[in-house]
Amino acid sequence: MTNIDMYANKYLGKIFYFCLKKTGNELDAADLSCEISLEIVQALARGKDPEKINAWIWAVARNRWAKWAAKRYYHALEQVDIEDYSDVLPSVKNVEDDIIHSQELECVRRELAFIRSDYRNLLVAHYFEEKSVSQISHQFGIPLGTVKTKLRSSRKMLKEGMDMARQFGTRSFQPETIRFISSGNQPSGLPFRAVNRKLPVNILCAANNNASTIEELSMELGIAMPYMEEEVGLLTESELLRKLDNGKYITNFFISPKECQNEINELCCQFAEKHYKTIWNIAGQLLAKGNERKIFSGIFSDADAQSYFAFLIEQKLELHEFQPDIYVKFKRKDGGTWGVIGKEADAVCRIPLKSFNNSLSEVGALVKWNGYQSGHGKQPYTQEVPNSSDLTMLKAIAEKKEPSANSVMDEECIERLTEQGFCTKSEDGRLQVAAPCARYNDFEMLMEYLTILPEYELLKGEIHTYTDSVRNIIAQYSISYLKDDFDYYVMMSGELRSVFASLWIDKKLYTGENSMFSALYY
Repeated sequence: MTNIDMYANKYLGKIFYFCLKKTGNELDAADLSCEISLEIVQALARGKDPEKINAWIWAVARNRWAKWAAKRYYHALEQVDIEDYSDVLPSVKNVEDDIIHSQELECVRRELAFIRSDYRNLLVAHYFEEKSVSQISHQFGIPLGTVKTKLRSSRKMLKEGMDMARQFGTRSFQPETIRFISSGNQPSGLPFRAVNRKLPVNILCAANNNASTIEELSMELGIAMPYMEEEVGLLTESELLRKLDNGKYITNFFISPKECQNEINELCCQFAEKHYKTIWNIAGQLLAKGNERKIFSGIFSDADAQSYFAFLIEQKLELHEFQPDIYVKFKRKDGGTWGVIGKEADAVCRIPLKSFNNSLSEVGALVKWNGYQSGHGKQPYTQEVPNSSDLTMLKAIAEKKEPSANSVMDEECIERLTEQGFCTKSEDGRLQVAAPCARYNDFEMLMEYLTILPEYELLKGEIHTYTDSVRNIIAQYSISYLKDDFDYYVMMSGELRSVFASLWIDKKLYTGENSMFSALYY
């Protein structure tokens, strides 16, 4: 008996019944069954000899039905239980002889979007590309038995998914907004290069303190798994996601909820309100000591210099609790030393922040420009810090050395620094740095003087209590796998510098006009 004879004897009735169930009337069923039979008979007549003819026939029937329905804009597919086809569909004793357990193509495609790639690829190859088990085994380099087992498992996943009422997570229609703050060296542009779109940001939010499979992330964001797999791979390679031993993924850094930030901000305000005058007064003692020793050069007001020392004291207090390399403790695959923290939007602080930050420019250990800046007051400089290549010239100016009269490069450098506001040139041609300047040894002398002041010793005990409290708050909102980095998140979570700046300005302790307080060390 030929395959054509076998098809006519065994399948014609079943194909018509299948078409009748799908179309709902005999006339359409007759048309559709004729199309299916014509395609099958023509292929067999041309010499087609399928290895598994049952699976092939029903694959042709399914595909022809899909084309027929699409041409007639037939989108309202009824929900039919797979058991209704038990007398029509091939036996399920052998997985390679079976077809996908549903004729609802829209549901099938939906579920394929949420099945893991190793199972999804086999389903697509077998049922859509009509490849045999042996061909799939060769294509993917896995044993025949494994192919059969995975097809059986994937078919089960597909049916279970079709039976459930899937619900996408809130982030599928209401993405979150996160503010990222980083530190350290970032040669490849990470982490910001990886989080400049809503999708990766919300993947990180979904996996924050919540180990998740790729399927769970797909459902939360309403993104099909082929696309989610790629995004998760990029975030894992960027070290922003971590893959756990159980195959789940978790965000590899702390994203601080607004409730956590609110608690820390309140603690920060209490500490600053208690100590802002003390720190300002200590800064005044450092300035007086420096003036007494005549260690400073440059053009600056006492108010700006005192505010710079106040910021320096606050930073030194915080760093007293931690390792000196706290901001660059991470060794990254891209050669960087960056760390990062995320902060949810809408956190509040009852003292309006002046948003002061610090920046640094240096040439080895020879020259350093250390500055603090914000949007408050006038901007004395057109950029945050000088270019590192210009620091040597600033050192020469601070040491009152005359630049080479014949050097075009020196003239260009001086012109650039003057335009940027980092140095000034008087009418008689005398150059001065527009910031306090001192030798390293003299600054170290002032820091040693700081440590013997009784007020500073008392502050060290207070800052210890404060940082312990911040660490405990972070521990309540994070999970233990990040515990080794809690100190870093303490440093990155506090708004002490901004709260102190607000108090010094609003309480009229700082009387200057600038918004960038800097110093040159050489």
